Amino acid sequence: MRAFRIDGRPAAPRVFALPRHVAGPLAVLAITVVAAGCGSTSASTPKTAAGSATPSSANLLGAAYDTSTPAQVTLNGAGANSIEPFFETVFYQYNQKNPNTTVNYSPAGSSVGVTDIQQGTVAFGDSEIPMTASQLAAATGGTVLQIPVDLGGVAISYNVPGVTKSIDLDGPTLAGIFDGSITNWDDPAIAALNPGVTLPNLAIKAVHRADSSGPGYDLDQYLIDTAPAWVTAIGTSTPSRTWPEASVGIGEQLNTGVATYISQTSGSIGFVEYGYALQNGFVNAAVKNSAGSFVAPTEASIAAAGAKATSLSPTDFNVVNEAGSGTYPIANFSWTLVYQKQTDTNTGIALGKLFDWVITSGQEDAASLGYAPLPSNVVTLAHNTILELESSTGTPLFSNGA
Repeated sequence: MRAFRIDGRPAAPRVFALPRHVAGPLAVLAITVVAAGCGSTSASTPKTAAGSATPSSANLLGAAYDTSTPAQVTLNGAGANSIEPFFETVFYQYNQKNPNTTVNYSPAGSSVGVTDIQQGTVAFGDSEIPMTASQLAAATGGTVLQIPVDLGGVAISYNVPGVTKSIDLDGPTLAGIFDGSITNWDDPAIAALNPGVTLPNLAIKAVHRADSSGPGYDLDQYLIDTAPAWVTAIGTSTPSRTWPEASVGIGEQLNTGVATYISQTSGSIGFVEYGYALQNGFVNAAVKNSAGSFVAPTEASIAAAGAKATSLSPTDFNVVNEAGSGTYPIANFSWTLVYQKQTDTNTGIALGKLFDWVITSGQEDAASLGYAPLPSNVVTLAHNTILELESSTGTPLFSNGA
């Protein structure tokens, strides 16, 4: 399991350093900057397999080559495990272009990202599910900005000897697998969806997230929408970050734990962020969408779901079971969490420039990592949210002028 820990957690974090922007329509306001912010953390050397993204004039906050780029800033972050393959690449790329900024990210789970930003122990958190009103109210540093930075999908991955193609599964069948009413791979319900596929007489070994998670929330939402028996089994029609206790199977920590179980266990099936499924070479189910089509997770099918998010906001974030024959039905956005008022100006400017790059040039490698580029309207939402960053005295850190 590749867990990179910070802030007193057991394992040292992986360090990523950051690329520079080319001049764009936004500029850093003239503010006197002070010594850099969140404290450095020593860690192992980052992997060197960088992607292809380069700085672009589409970057929105001005030139990172200019003198306004903060010197020697370390940004500590924690949160969603699902976004780790994407963050690992884009943070490393950014540091290679802009070595003054170093990023430490601990993919310890969305709940950790929320808790850590609430307590102010990190410069940024990340969660697949935006913070709720009660979570926002518990934040010790004031208003929290929530920036959409990533579009992904939840793959239904399996390890069934002799079944090397993508099989079709729908909501009721998946619900039966996870509620224990379907226990064998040659069950008639699975066979009926897959004529011509030889399914073995093999026990199903379901695996789910033991920790609070965005992928669990999204699959729970899909099953609630498509399988009435699931609502009966779990006793609620409200999706939860915590996988329902009424389900069956093995609980594993993080995407990495679930992926390890699937890869090592014959007859297993579980859910992981598509980026992890791609990394591990898993076979993934084609899942029935609202149009009645069975669609496997790909960049195109995940992007089709994201394109439906015409009114995306932290309170309107659901892109599960969207319309369209080519739409993958279990998709999600990931949200970076930062305080609007930054106690250290260097840190605030560095955060704005970093995530400006993530939502623009950084999106160029999304597909190769198992994600889809952000739709243009979501980039605009993210950009406008970054513009709300302020100094500790309430002065905007970025202007909308050249």
